Amino acid sequence: MPNSRNRFLSFVILASFGVGAGCKHAQQPITSGIVVGDYVYISEDPENKASDHNADHLRLQPDGKYDLVQGGSSKPKTETTGNWRIWSGGSNGPRVLLDNSGYPIEIHDREIRLLIDNDVGIWFSKAR
Repeated sequence: MPNSRNRFLSFVILASFGVGAGCKHAQQPITSGIVVGDYVYISEDPENKASDHNADHLRLQPDGKYDLVQGGSSKPKTETTGNWRIWSGGSNGPRVLLDNSGYPIEIHDREIRLLIDNDVGIWFSKAR
């Protein structure tokens, strides 16, 4: 009987790890084909205020170029273009680098996120 009890406890432990993983996919190798596309600015900031970012969007092109538009109702619109690439990020995980800026990559079931400020809940998002 102790053997079947150990198997049961092992199953419970493994199942709890699966439940704790949430909706994120197991991290797969990140390729440019996965992240290429059009992203919109998402903010979960609970403050109800005029947005400096309601026009923000990012386009990552297959040729390694990007187009970043920033601005909003309370901030003038600007456009930045340049080169982007994927960097492995070492122990911090993969990132999309836009010239000198880096965004950690999160892959979810239905979206890809480029994190701007994960503490506040701000990222660029595109559907998968």
